[in-house]
Amino acid sequence: MNIHPINHHGLNWIIGLILLASLSAVADNHNIMRVGGSAESIYDSRITDVEILFTVLFNEMFKDQNEMFKIKIYDTDQALTRELAAGNLDAVFMDTVLYLDNFEYLHPEIAFAVQHGQSIKPKYILLVRRDSKIDSLHELQNKKIIIPSGHAVGKRFLDVELMHAGLPVSNEHFSEIRQTKESNTAIIKLFFNQVDAALVTDFSYEVASELNLQIPQSLEIIETSPPMIHMVISVRKDFPRHRVDKIFPYLENLEEIPRLQHLRKSFRFQGLHRISTDEVYDVRQLSEKYVRLRSERELP
Repeated sequence: MNIHPINHHGLNWIIGLILLASLSAVADNHNIMRVGGSAESIYDSRITDVEILFTVLFNEMFKDQNEMFKIKIYDTDQALTRELAAGNLDAVFMDTVLYLDNFEYLHPEIAFAVQHGQSIKPKYILLVRRDSKIDSLHELQNKKIIIPSGHAVGKRFLDVELMHAGLPVSNEHFSEIRQTKESNTAIIKLFFNQVDAALVTDFSYEVASELNLQIPQSLEIIETSPPMIHMVISVRKDFPRHRVDKIFPYLENLEEIPRLQHLRKSFRFQGLHRISTDEVYDVRQLSEKYVRLRSERELP
């Protein structure tokens, strides 16, 4: 039985490099927009793959405009925020928790949700093996959990649920938090009993369950978050508005660019959707609860 998905990374590289080569001829005499992301915020992708995807995505859209994009993925969220605060980046893509933490540097009216799966607001689910008989957060104390990168919103939800239950946050509650780049890997490791729990999105679990019917028979959900935006793209608050206005129509109509279809499918990237600050209010509330509960636990 093979439950691993087909690896498309080599094909993505070839297609991406071909498109990058075709775009390089128009690089001269263009406005450069410096875009940054973080490896810790990337959802289900390798760093080089994401750099190829976003470089091709943006530059293919604007090849007939006077705009070019240079994409840099930093190793950590801290490095990304440092570059943003220093004014070295014009735009960023961040998990929503990090986006709200750096809201002071970003334009309050210009934000796009990154969509993977069927909704711009996935739910985060906590999975365990059915045969473990675990059905509560208390029973996961000193157990092993695996959390893919790009799941900061989900981890924040889990920490709030743990504190509501009178338990320590995840870094203290679990004996080990394993990291992985891909949600499917997290689900597989739980399936083969290499960890005791996995935190993934509902979309990732649905895909894995469709590929292998034994997964929903062997695993079960014990916690589910509300739907929440997991990643946001935004620009600096001092970025020229006329340049942003020129970009909007393209960002909102990615499905109309045929050459991008394969890359979008391979990266499970459905599109971008312009959002208001109200649409990340649930994540803001979650973070405020987290801060309040942490401070209450630290009181003498």
